[in-house]
Amino acid sequence: MENPELPAPERGTDTGAGGGRGTSRRTLLRVVGVSPLGLAVAAAPGSALAATSPAARTRVAVHECVQKFGAFPTLPLSTIQDRDQMLCQLGIKLPNLGSWLDDPNRPPNLAGDPAARLWFDAFGHPVRRGALGGLWASYDDATSSGAIGYGTGDNPEVDGWGYTPIELLEMKNGRPVRTPDDWWNKRRPEIFKAVQEELYGTIPDRKLWPKITWELGAVSFGTADGVDYAERTVTGIIDTSRYPEVRNAPRIFGTLRIPRVAYDARTEVPVVVVFGGTARWSLLGPQGWGIFGFANAQLQPDSGGANMSSYIIGLINKGNWRKPGDWGALAAWSWGISRLIDFFDAPGEYVGADANRIGVQGHSRYGKATIVAAAYDPRIKAAYASSSGSLGARMNRRHWGQDLENDGDYANNAGESLEYHWMAGNYFKWMGPLVDDPENPGVGLAKNGTYKPRRLELMSVDGHSMVALAAPRVVYITGGNNNDSWADPRGMYLAGAHATEVYNLVGVDGLVVPQGTEFTSGPGEPIGGTPPFDEAFIDGYVGYRRQNAGHVDSPGWPAFVEMCKKVFERAPFPDATDVKAGKKVSSRKWKVEGLTGRARVSVVNGEYQTRGGWSSRPGVIENGQQIRVRHTSSRLDGAPVVTTLKIGDDTYTFTSITAEDRGHGHS
Repeated sequence: MENPELPAPERGTDTGAGGGRGTSRRTLLRVVGVSPLGLAVAAAPGSALAATSPAARTRVAVHECVQKFGAFPTLPLSTIQDRDQMLCQLGIKLPNLGSWLDDPNRPPNLAGDPAARLWFDAFGHPVRRGALGGLWASYDDATSSGAIGYGTGDNPEVDGWGYTPIELLEMKNGRPVRTPDDWWNKRRPEIFKAVQEELYGTIPDRKLWPKITWELGAVSFGTADGVDYAERTVTGIIDTSRYPEVRNAPRIFGTLRIPRVAYDARTEVPVVVVFGGTARWSLLGPQGWGIFGFANAQLQPDSGGANMSSYIIGLINKGNWRKPGDWGALAAWSWGISRLIDFFDAPGEYVGADANRIGVQGHSRYGKATIVAAAYDPRIKAAYASSSGSLGARMNRRHWGQDLENDGDYANNAGESLEYHWMAGNYFKWMGPLVDDPENPGVGLAKNGTYKPRRLELMSVDGHSMVALAAPRVVYITGGNNNDSWADPRGMYLAGAHATEVYNLVGVDGLVVPQGTEFTSGPGEPIGGTPPFDEAFIDGYVGYRRQNAGHVDSPGWPAFVEMCKKVFERAPFPDATDVKAGKKVSSRKWKVEGLTGRARVSVVNGEYQTRGGWSSRPGVIENGQQIRVRHTSSRLDGAPVVTTLKIGDDTYTFTSITAEDRGHGHS
C-alpha cells in the first residue's frame, strides 16, 4: 500500500513525555496564548483569539466564555452546555462537518436509520461520526492503519502511515531507560505527569481534600456459595464545610463482605474492590478473600452537566466550572478507592480488609476506571480491566471501534455529550486531523484510502502507558468476540504486550504468550490480531484473555482469581504502599501488650509506624498501642531482608516480610 503524503514534521530535541527517537511532539496546532486557567489555547479559524498579545488574547478568551456561559455554572445546565464551556476555555470550536448522509468519508455499506444517527456495518458493528473531529468509527485495519509500528511478532499492523511510536523505555530527552532506578525515578514520573495532564486530570492538592469520617454499619451474617460471611456497610462521610452550598453531598459508600472465620478471629484478608455489588463472592469467598461493592456514583455520578459542579468534583472546586486540567469522573472514583484503602490501613476498630492486599475490578467504563485507579495508586496490587476499550487498557491510536474521538456509548459519544465527564477537559485537544484541510474539515482520506493522521500524534501517552504505570503489579485485560469489537480486543492485547518491557525491566514477567501460539481473528477482522479465544495467558503479571462471548466480564473472573494469587499469596513482592519506590514491604499491624506504662521503641534496617507516619528514629510506645514494621531494602531480587525492632528490653526480628508472613512478633 502506498504511503500517503504527509507534511514534514517539526524537528527538535524536546520530544515531550513520549520519547519518539528525536521526533518533536511540539504541537502543530496554532498555539496563540494562555487561557485564564493557565492552559495554552489553540485558536480555531476565525476565532476572536487572534488578538495581538498573550495578555489581550487571554482577556478575549475570558470575555468570550463568560459572555456565553456565565462566570459560574447555573441551573439548569445540560451536558452539552458544560462540554461547550470546556471547549470555550480551550479555544476549540466545532467544525462544520456537513450532513451525515452526504459526508464523503462515510464508510460504505452502512445500514440504519439516518435520523437516529446510528448505523451498522455488514458485521453489525455500530458506526457513527464524532462531532469534534469528524472521525467515523472504523472496523477495518486497512482504513485505520495509524497504528503501524505497534504490531507484534508475526502480526504487524498493515502497511500505511503510522504514528511515531511512544517509547516507554525512552525518556523525553531521548535518553534510554536502562535500569529500574531510571524507571522509578525518571521515566515513570514523566509518564504519570503526562497521563494526568493530557487525559484523566490531576488529583487535587492534598490541602484541598475534605475531612472524611468513617462509619461501619451493623454486622450481618449469612452463607453464600458454601462460605459463611460477615457483611456490613462502610461509609465515608465527607465534610462539606469547604463549600456548604454544594448541591449534592458526596460520600464514599459500599458493602464489605469477608469470610466469617476471618471476622471471628479478627484477622485481615485480601479484598477486591468491585465497581458494583458483591455478586463475585462466589469466586472470592472460597479463597478466603473479601469483596467490597463500591457505589461509585455516590461519590461522583456517571454523568456530566450540572454534576460536574457538584459532588466531590464540585465540592473541591467550590461549584465552579472545571478547568481543563481538572480531574474527571474516572480519577474521582480512583481517589475514592484510595481513601478507602487509607481507611483499611488506619489503626482503630477492626474492619477485616488487609490494605496491603487490595485488588480492583471493573467492566467497560468501570474497566477504564480500574486501570486509572491502578495507575494512580501504587497500593493496588491487582487490577482486572474488563473490556475497557478506548481510554482504558487499549491503544487509542488504532482508530478501531470505540475511539477517543467518538468515545463512550455509541449512541451518545464523548465528543457530543455523554462521556466527556470521564476525562480532563484537556483530552479534547487530541481530537481532529493533525493538519487542517479547509476542503475537507473532517476525518479526510489520504490518497491510499487510509485515514489522515490525527492529533493523537501529539499525545505522549497511550494505553500501554497506563498498563506500564501499574508495573510490577498484576494487570489483567479481557475482551470479547465480534459483539465486543467496539472495545477493540486487539488494541487491548497490544497495550499489555507493549507494556511488557517495563515489567521485565523492574523484575517480573509481563504478558507471556508462548512462541508458536496461533493468533486468531473475529468476523470482520482482516488480520489475526489476538491470541486464541477462551485461553487465559496469565503466566506473567500482565494477563490477557479473549472470550468467545460478548461485552461481559464473567468469563474472565476465574483467571483473575488465579492472577491475584501471585500478589495475595505468593512471595516475595513489594508492599503495596511502596511499589512506586520498589523498596519497602510492611508487616501486619499488631498490638503491644504486657507493658507497664510506656516503653522505648527503636528499629534497625527499617521503619515502624504507630499512630503517626513511618519513622526510623527512636520513640516511645504505650501498652495496647498498635505497631507495624517495614523493611527498607530492595525486595525485587528475592534476597532475604532482616529488620530488627526493639521495644523496651524485648527484640523482634522480621525476615523477608511477605504477604504470607507479615511479622507477628511476641508481646
